[in-house]
Amino acid sequence: MKRWIIFLGRGGTVLIAIGLALLLASFIPSVQLGGFVGTTFVAPKKFHPLAYFEAVPTLTPQQEIQVTITANGTLKVYLLEVSTQAVYDWISEHHPEQEMTFDFFNLTRLEEFLEANPDSISWQEEIRNGKIGYGYVSTKVTNVTIILSNPTSDYIIVDYEGTKTSIVAPGTKVRNLAQWTIPIGFVLTLPWLARLWKEKTH
Repeated sequence: MKRWIIFLGRGGTVLIAIGLALLLASFIPSVQLGGFVGTTFVAPKKFHPLAYFEAVPTLTPQQEIQVTITANGTLKVYLLEVSTQAVYDWISEHHPEQEMTFDFFNLTRLEEFLEANPDSISWQEEIRNGKIGYGYVSTKVTNVTIILSNPTSDYIIVDYEGTKTSIVAPGTKVRNLAQWTIPIGFVLTLPWLARLWKEKTH
């Protein structure tokens, strides 16, 4: 039997085994580590970090944050892969004259930070008098903060709730990966299986 057929066959069986393992892992239920719920408001032309994330420990790839946010107006929501304190420190460093007062949270300060640190933005969305939900699983050990940004001239009331869970593997992502891995592995094993069948029949 040609070596390349054997090589492809073995590689294919490994891919199938990995795909099946991933598929099984994606169905293992998660364990809730905590939750949060609250109501706040965001002043006109200001930004507001969700207080819960100021105390959240470092997240790992085995932890997921699920959050739902409802607003009675137009609001931008950012999920950043930095701590809330890192945002505060950056603003203080670049605006040393600005004390931690109400004006510290001016929207232009946040926009300057985001422009200087675009890689920190993991997800962003805009709410228009409605609700949004998002599930976040990091690919690395990282801090996380969610910031609400009000670009309007109105006060926006915000209701939010969420959970932090421990997961074996992010279900949807892992299932999608398995759906590609298993068929590819099967295709790679076909020449090997055909060769074995031919040898057996002879």
